[in-house]
Amino acid sequence: MNELAIYLRAKHDISNQLQLLSIYCELEDHDKVSDIVERWSDKLQREQRFIQLSWHSFVETVIRHKLTSDFRFDFHIETSGRGEEDGWIAAQFTDWLTEVQGTEILIEITEQAHHYIFTFKVDGVPTEYKISKKRGV
Repeated sequence: MNELAIYLRAKHDISNQLQLLSIYCELEDHDKVSDIVERWSDKLQREQRFIQLSWHSFVETVIRHKLTSDFRFDFHIETSGRGEEDGWIAAQFTDWLTEVQGTEILIEITEQAHHYIFTFKVDGVPTEYKISKKRGV
């Protein structure tokens, strides 16, 4: 997908949401307006937490796929990480993505005492990777 197509898709998505807000405002349905704004805010906060992770190559890889694929992405991040095995986890994600089919991807990253758990789900089906905090994978 080229840059213009990416831009036009993003603009279209935002335009649709703004149109919904406008309709609900005209109907004075403040609950629906609040719901849309809350969902946007929650999604942006989850994405911001993902972008701030210490795994920079992984983050760039995911964002590139988010912008250039038809998947819808969401994130549940419970750690800031320390960047261990950044290239490895980026490669695992890329390999995993070439094999899956579906429409929605959820990336969950949790921290345990000795490991980080990366769970990639497509349409609810999980694939899990562990990274040791001490020695890499």
